[in-house]
Amino acid sequence: MEGGLSTIGETSDDLLFVCASFEFRTMTATECLGKSYRAKNGLLYYNSSEATSDIVKTNLEKLRRLLELKCDRVKTIEGSVSDPVKQFKAIKDALLEIGASNSFRAITIDSTTFNREALLVAMALIRTNFSSAMTRVLYVSPLEHGDWLSRGFREVRSIIGFPGIQRADQPTMLIILTGFEPDRVIKVVEEHGPDKVLLGFGNPPTQQNFLERNIKDQSKITFSKQDVERFEFPANSIRACHECLESLLKDRLSSHNVIMAPMSTKLSTLGAFLTVEAHPEIQLTYCVPGEYNTQDYSKGVRSIFVEMIRPKTEKSGRTTLIG
Repeated sequence: MEGGLSTIGETSDDLLFVCASFEFRTMTATECLGKSYRAKNGLLYYNSSEATSDIVKTNLEKLRRLLELKCDRVKTIEGSVSDPVKQFKAIKDALLEIGASNSFRAITIDSTTFNREALLVAMALIRTNFSSAMTRVLYVSPLEHGDWLSRGFREVRSIIGFPGIQRADQPTMLIILTGFEPDRVIKVVEEHGPDKVLLGFGNPPTQQNFLERNIKDQSKITFSKQDVERFEFPANSIRACHECLESLLKDRLSSHNVIMAPMSTKLSTLGAFLTVEAHPEIQLTYCVPGEYNTQDYSKGVRSIFVEMIRPKTEKSGRTTLIG
């Protein structure tokens, strides 16, 4: 396997939650689970609009077979990036079904190929329904990304479960964690029309060779009407990103309506999740891409990040790196 990846710890879980997509990284983390790894339940999510693709069909079947080898039972979830209600309900119903008579303590979720909205919804539902569970997050970082990741837009929308609180007498501040898609960033700002923009880019990134591209793409983002403040956030750690955002928000939540758009790595997206979990008055927003670069989204595998999100009453753990 590329990158010389090591085996992920030989643990057992109550739930293994993964997503099938057009990317070959769909299988990487599951393939790296140890030979003795077992999960009582396996959930396999996929986006129905992508399932017409031969690549997605193949990856879905391969991943299902992998889960059947490692899980006592496997359930497939059909969601929809174009229908957020269907997406939310599909994940919610599946979690309620498998957890109806169980007290889960250990969950692993491979965040790599979930769309950010589905990942945030899944994490919120996991934290709500299995509040005593330790959640292990896996993320596979590629060697490189394609020239473009997505293009065009379908809509910008508030993520179900994260409406925030908007007060008429306060100005709006939009916090954006940017990645490699500056056009989506501009679209989010146009849709929300905030008074102030806090524009962040990932440093450190998940791979050092991504930094130059981060800086280059950030330079393409300019606004004529908004007051813009630029900042850096750790794109390679859930915990560190969360701590960065907490520091950034200090003394600002009381004076602004805050909207947050996580558009960088899945690790930083979950860092944003922990921040909004602590401050539910923040709204989370999502820009739905018009199309993905399914043929050349990414190449190779450099490493797997492993990070623990502890139960709500405890602090999250540190990121470890495999590979």
